[in-house]
Amino acid sequence: MSKIRALTNEMMSGRILKNLVSLGSLQLFNFLIPLVLSPYLVRIIGLENFGRVSVAQAIISYFNIVTDYGFYITATKEISQNRDDQKAIGALYNEVLTTKLALLAVSFLLLVGLVTLFSTPETRPLLYLLSFTLVVGQAALPVWLFHGLEDMKYITLVNFGTKVFSVLLIFLFIRQAEDYIYINFFLGLGTMLAAAICLFFIKRKYGLVYQPTSLKKVRQHLKEGKDIFVSNFAVNLYSNSNILILGLFAPVEIVGFYSIAEKIINAVRQVLGVYYQAIYPSMCNLVTKTKKEILQVTLRLHLPFSFGILGICAGIFYFSEELTLYFSGTHTPAIVHLIRLLSFVPFFVALNIPSNQLLLIYGFKESYRTTLLLGSFLNLLLNTVLSSFYQAQGTAIAVIITEVFITAGLIIMLEYKNPVFSLLFKKQPQNQI
Repeated sequence: MSKIRALTNEMMSGRILKNLVSLGSLQLFNFLIPLVLSPYLVRIIGLENFGRVSVAQAIISYFNIVTDYGFYITATKEISQNRDDQKAIGALYNEVLTTKLALLAVSFLLLVGLVTLFSTPETRPLLYLLSFTLVVGQAALPVWLFHGLEDMKYITLVNFGTKVFSVLLIFLFIRQAEDYIYINFFLGLGTMLAAAICLFFIKRKYGLVYQPTSLKKVRQHLKEGKDIFVSNFAVNLYSNSNILILGLFAPVEIVGFYSIAEKIINAVRQVLGVYYQAIYPSMCNLVTKTKKEILQVTLRLHLPFSFGILGICAGIFYFSEELTLYFSGTHTPAIVHLIRLLSFVPFFVALNIPSNQLLLIYGFKESYRTTLLLGSFLNLLLNTVLSSFYQAQGTAIAVIITEVFITAGLIIMLEYKNPVFSLLFKKQPQNQI
């Protein structure tokens, strides 16, 4: 056990701690942005337009998944394992960016087609076209490179500055209800600026200059990353379709109620993302350890984190009325009820992080994909049925059931494919790789 403790302490005092500080600083600001912007925007543009902006963000998030294509996992892993090979890093840098640009072009054409076919004057097609700046910025921002090199300090500072820039633009130019169509545009401008600065910094510090690669390399990356892409798309499908499906059965105002509750919960889920991303590169480099060692290191890191998330969830439940008043400016009971209903969702998600990562580390991408696809289909079915009868409350219940299903599914799939957690209950230590 002393060996495990020493290994954990070494990880926490080194790269993981630096990643947590850098990513945590960035996500803390991402957490604060909704706290500052949402109350202002609700008062300026109204709950209905706030709901429309949320729907546009939900749709745009699908294109973000397409252009990312799981590189935050696959490319991060490759960079992490080849961080001392400048030639390999340079090749991967060019290949990933070329693939992302190709996916970005396809995404824009698809968005234009969808807007042309399905938009009406009431939906304000310009809202969706302007929101595409979010996709451009996200596609060009090479977080995966900095993350794989575990050199997140610079990109954290850049993101901080450019997000301040976006917030200032919103406060300066969103002055009346009709201005809601520009909110996502300003948010996207900040991300695009961050990407431009980071690409310049990469050239100066690492000597990497982007050069387009062949379509053969693009096809190769598309083929290799398809399981992670499908998995990520499934996650996005069940996490962002909630608002879209609810909008089919409920008034825009009800969608606005749910959007406020969801934004509060998603702010906490960003903390989960920080933890996941911070430990993932180091966990990938632990593959040479025994399964028991990996499990014990994971639990020593994960249990305190999970209890911390549980405390935050309890705080959200307890202060739901105060949160409702702050974000909406009213004492709307429906929003209070939704916040309380969703308050413990981040804890359910936190419980699946170890099995999630271990499935990927051991190479069970198909099992990972299958579990998330099943969860996505379950959510779509439950959400459609429950929201049609119970509107926002039905959507919240569908989310809770889906997250419990996915957490249980990932654990069961890991134990079926390559037992890990069951080692805790064995009397004799097992030295399986």
